[in-house]
Amino acid sequence: MTFWKMIVSYYNASPKVVGLAKREKSHCKQRWGKINEGVCKFVGSYDAATKQRTSGQSEDDVLKAAHEIFLNNYKVKFSLEHAWRELRNDQKWCGTYGSSQQSSDSKRKKVGEEQSFQSSASMPSFNGEDEATAKPIGVKASKAKAKRSVGEEGKNLQDFQQI
Repeated sequence: MTFWKMIVSYYNASPKVVGLAKREKSHCKQRWGKINEGVCKFVGSYDAATKQRTSGQSEDDVLKAAHEIFLNNYKVKFSLEHAWRELRNDQKWCGTYGSSQQSSDSKRKKVGEEQSFQSSASMPSFNGEDEATAKPIGVKASKAKAKRSVGEEGKNLQDFQQI
C-alpha cells in the first residue's frame, strides 16, 4: 500500500468526516501541498518575529507580529494557524525554529564552546567512528603522507640490511 493510499484511508476513517464526501489520493496530496506551503512561509515569518522579540513580549505578541510579517510579505492573511499549531513541533520545522530560538536567546557565543567544536571537528576519529564521517585528507597532505611512507619504508629497509 502506498503512502498516500494509507493517508486517504486514515482520513476517510476519521469520525470527524462522517457524512462528508470521501477524499481521493489527489485531493489529499493537493491539500497537503497547500498546507505545507503556507505553514513553511509562516514558519519564516514566525522566526523573523521571534528574532525581533523584545523584553516583555509574550508568546501571543510574537504570534501577532508573525501574522503582520506574513501579511506584509505575502499580501494575504495566514489562515492555517490551526495547522501551524499542530505542525510546529514536527521534526521538519523544529530544526528551523530551534536554531533561531537558540541564537536569539544567547546574544554571545561562549569561546569555549566554539573552540571545542572546532577541535573535535578537525580531530581524526580514533574511537571506532565511521571513517566516512571524518574530514577527508587534502591533496597536499596525502602527497606528503605518501612520500613519508615511502621514505620510512626505505629507512626500515636500510635498518634491516644493517642488521
